[in-house]
Amino acid sequence: MTDYLPDVATVPFPMPRPEDLPGDVPALAAAAPSALAGLAGTVADPAHRTGLAGMLAAVRTARADLGPVPSTLVVDDPGESRPNRHNDLAFGIERHHGDPLTLFVAAALNAHLGILEIAEERGTGLDESAWHDLVAGFDTLVRWPTDPTRLPAPLPVPGCPSSGEPEPLDGLRRWVRGHHVFMVLAQGGTVAVNSLTAAAEAGDEEAAVTAAEVASRVMRACRAALQFAGDANPDQYRSEIRPTLMPPVAPPQMSGLRWRDHEALVAALTASGEAWSWLAERRPDALTDFRSALDATYESHKGVCGNFVGNQSPSLLATSRSHRPAVGVIEQFRRLRVGTLPAAPHPDHHT
Repeated sequence: MTDYLPDVATVPFPMPRPEDLPGDVPALAAAAPSALAGLAGTVADPAHRTGLAGMLAAVRTARADLGPVPSTLVVDDPGESRPNRHNDLAFGIERHHGDPLTLFVAAALNAHLGILEIAEERGTGLDESAWHDLVAGFDTLVRWPTDPTRLPAPLPVPGCPSSGEPEPLDGLRRWVRGHHVFMVLAQGGTVAVNSLTAAAEAGDEEAAVTAAEVASRVMRACRAALQFAGDANPDQYRSEIRPTLMPPVAPPQMSGLRWRDHEALVAALTASGEAWSWLAERRPDALTDFRSALDATYESHKGVCGNFVGNQSPSLLATSRSHRPAVGVIEQFRRLRVGTLPAAPHPDHHT
């Protein structure tokens, strides 16, 4: 059914379960693997940030230095829905028990390698801003746990050339690896939003604003990851991607909205409303920035769907009873998710 996966990505792609990851800043600091500071230093070394080849080599070195992560495959997981199982199968993702944060860092480095290999060899259709946001998201997730009370300083991001002439499986390669990237970013966003909520409940303003800024960086990277996954022309979509979304290849209950990493992020956002209100009273720009990043991510998702199936067509993964346009479904979810957050504060013109 998914025999094509080894031709387009490194599979299996191990990940922790999102519910196993740390849920606040103290837990994140305590869980940081001892090797993480060295890995973060390798990734951030200015000597490796002058071109794509150097950045790719640095991430490869960091992943090699982390080494094999001891873990066991999760089986018979009562917390896993059937749609999530089918999503994971379709993209070669495995859930593993082990040290959750180390598994997460390994997955982040693996996902980052997946896009850097394509970018260095084939270029990308992302614009400069989206490419910068995508790399900055990984930079943040690898470096933030080393000191989760402080926001990692931005790093230089080498430019990426535009995509060359399409080669066979180019579109499917970006599609599969882009989904690996998005799931890692969704887990990182969940950790950041949960850390914000816990910090707000503890009255720790500095930890809360740092977590909020990490969440915004990660959300902007999510926007870019969706664009990367959809970086295919209509012919590539029809010949390479579309067949994987239809029977007999697509598992019967496959649905991106039911991926456990996406569901965990949605649950974290739903529970974070009061924390965002508390933070907005102190740092209004933090809420404004996150709302903008979240809105842009949903707009990006709508753009990918619209490019593939049109603005009025249902998703190929929709049930036979559903005739709602895929873009309309995403817009409904955008309104629901943004609606869980407090309104962005208006500037006080009287002060």
